[in-house]
Amino acid sequence: MKKQQVRAAALFLLMFLPLSLTAQGPRDIEPTDGPARDFSLALHSLATARPLSFGPVSSAFTPSIPQEPESHTLKSLSGDFLKDAGEIWTYPLHIRTRDILPITGLAVLTAFLIRNDEAIRRDILEYRTQHAWVRSVSPVITEMGSSGAWGVAAAFICVGWLANNDQALETGVLATMAMLESGALVTILKGLAGRQRPLWADGEDHWSGPVGFFKRFGSGQYGRYDSFPGGHSITAFSLATVLAMQYRETVWVPIVAYTMATGVALSRVTEGKHWLSDCVVGGVLGCVISRMVVLNHRSRYHILPAAGSVHGSPSFTLTFSFQ
Repeated sequence: MKKQQVRAAALFLLMFLPLSLTAQGPRDIEPTDGPARDFSLALHSLATARPLSFGPVSSAFTPSIPQEPESHTLKSLSGDFLKDAGEIWTYPLHIRTRDILPITGLAVLTAFLIRNDEAIRRDILEYRTQHAWVRSVSPVITEMGSSGAWGVAAAFICVGWLANNDQALETGVLATMAMLESGALVTILKGLAGRQRPLWADGEDHWSGPVGFFKRFGSGQYGRYDSFPGGHSITAFSLATVLAMQYRETVWVPIVAYTMATGVALSRVTEGKHWLSDCVVGGVLGCVISRMVVLNHRSRYHILPAAGSVHGSPSFTLTFSFQ
């Protein structure tokens, strides 16, 4: 029965979300970090960058042939991925003053949750035992932090490609890159923390540090010491943040996206896979990484000037495109 529920939920989300957003047509708002831009991939029919014409100018301009805008290829996307990864992993070396307060707040909250994780887990599991709907929904929604999330990203890419919708294609690519960045980070952090999952040792909280990484190779020990941070949570919030930023003009998208991600995080506790602090830290990291990926992507463009003649009148055009 659970497998049927998971498949039904995944099918609904994979088909409804990308199609419903694509049906609304392309967005018509100004990006916050630069001029309006079109996204294209070499393996997709390339869209022409949107020109911004500044009207007639002096006839002293010599007409010239506009250059072809540089487009995204798998090679350029790989380069962007490595640039983002470098920024993520070197962040501790260039922490800004304005970041100190939120980092401190997260550290205090995490410390408080870790101290109370065992009691919180007992209360949540008791609530699950008393409510049948939690037991039914939890194993379904938790899939949106793993295969479901990757399926949604793949669906956006496919729908964007087939429908020639740059926004949907861009969303799928950004979600994929953000989840890959998050996955790499959370894997390393899990190995460094070595926190025991709550389903082991009757819910006893134990940290073994990097030693726990090697303990996983023991018989029956795989996955025991990789609780912190939460992998499903970081994946779910990575996807939710990309969707919320890409479709921020559609009010229900951020609400649904973050509600779903929060549900995934809570389901990891009700399923006995994680402590609440694991999920909170994973969710925050997912939001931060995805926001960085999206903003970096929007800022990578270049300007191509072109002089020419329109209806007999000289004109000068600046074309903005990603690089």
